[in-house]
Amino acid sequence: MKSVHLVCSPELIMLLSRSLEHEGYVISGKHSTLHSFISGFSSKEVDPSSIVIMEGGAGLGTPVKAADIISFMTLIRKYLKHTRLIVQLDPVLQTDIEFIRTLVNMNIHDLQFTTEFQGDDLLNWIKEKKTTRDYYHILGKKKGLFASFKGSSSRAASDAAVEEAPSAPPRPVESLTRPQPVAAGSRTVADAANRRPSVAPRSSAGSTPPRLGPPARKETPSLAEAETLESLEQSIPVEEESMPAASTRILGSNVPLVIGVCGVGGEEDVGAAAFLLAAGLAELGWKPLVCGDDRPEISSLEQIVFKGEKEDSVSTMFEYEGVTFYRRGYSWDISELLASEFTHIILWVDIHRERKGTSGLELWWNSQIPILIGNGAMWKYELLKEKLNTLNPYERKRCRLLLENGHQEVLQMLKKDFAEIQTTLMPAHQDPLYPDKAAVEWVMKLLTVQKKLFRKQTLLWGIVGMVLFVTLLLIGIGFSFVPESR
Repeated sequence: MKSVHLVCSPELIMLLSRSLEHEGYVISGKHSTLHSFISGFSSKEVDPSSIVIMEGGAGLGTPVKAADIISFMTLIRKYLKHTRLIVQLDPVLQTDIEFIRTLVNMNIHDLQFTTEFQGDDLLNWIKEKKTTRDYYHILGKKKGLFASFKGSSSRAASDAAVEEAPSAPPRPVESLTRPQPVAAGSRTVADAANRRPSVAPRSSAGSTPPRLGPPARKETPSLAEAETLESLEQSIPVEEESMPAASTRILGSNVPLVIGVCGVGGEEDVGAAAFLLAAGLAELGWKPLVCGDDRPEISSLEQIVFKGEKEDSVSTMFEYEGVTFYRRGYSWDISELLASEFTHIILWVDIHRERKGTSGLELWWNSQIPILIGNGAMWKYELLKEKLNTLNPYERKRCRLLLENGHQEVLQMLKKDFAEIQTTLMPAHQDPLYPDKAAVEWVMKLLTVQKKLFRKQTLLWGIVGMVLFVTLLLIGIGFSFVPESR
């Protein structure tokens, strides 16, 4: 029997509980605000195996800011890594593409953009589990990108990809609907999602009982997680009844910017681009993290860092020249990394190979800044052009193309043939981990970032120097008042 945890207003809790219990669900817990829900992690009031249905702005007042919801969902996903979260949101947020992209990156797919729903709608939300495919019409369809040079696709599939609508708007929703067996007379997922009756949630529902999926894995917090939860609780602002809910401010941590980097044909030197971007960000005072699957270049850096010492079996990351790298032998999860303290996450992925877990193509396309690395040599231009033609105009407009070994002539030809794509020549560099001033300025322009005024390390050394200076000054003054011995 499946259990459900409710996070919504007291009135909705009463109505939804009655409706769900009538259909055979067990209510495992109830919280009226997101604050109290997160506070319940450490007290084990939240069962990770339950489905969590929540109001996206529970306890936040109106209007709810997208940034506040993202901050809360980051904290929730940090603890409930595999729990299914069904989030009811204001329809206004349905047009915020980056907001949706961030939640989808956290593996939060069950987003319901409506303020009015009935008991039947709630049951349909539970029955019809969404995936990334349900957001192709918003984020852009990933399946079929570069199909022409994977070897297994037919020429007809390549022609179909090229002949897609030339306009930039998203593809029709009908062609992107998640395939599923539909019985005669039953409603589709789109009908259930788009129907917005004007009545309040009903106390009972007459629909058939939902099909129950396999129970999710229960997770018991480890000692390290318990410490994380304690710090989590301290970071949550205290709710004050005297203050209006709209003025309540959640913690000021920002979600890292995700940058996906991959090669157009799978043969380009993507590592040089990833290292150059990361080193440039570190030089500007930011805190980047580079994640790659089975990259020998990262292993080489790891050997330099540990200097041949005994293998460290505890650390999953290491730092080199201000850039943090995820170690080669450890797997990473993007939803967990989004809850980290890094400012930028560079995903060095290969969209042409199979990957365990989330595919490289999906990770790359769902990043905030998807970057393609292409060979800018003139004799390879036709091959580059052929591969770029497998993307439709919308996909090309969202990507950024970096050309290694590029020339101005190739750049001009690309701007003529593909006016919508942002194409840039990579700067010349001796070592991508040690960028010169021109390369750093190139990173600033490409990622539209500014140099941080004060780095933590610089500020720390400044404070130490000031304390040392004052100490020496006081010692000097003390010596000046000591009387000379006769």
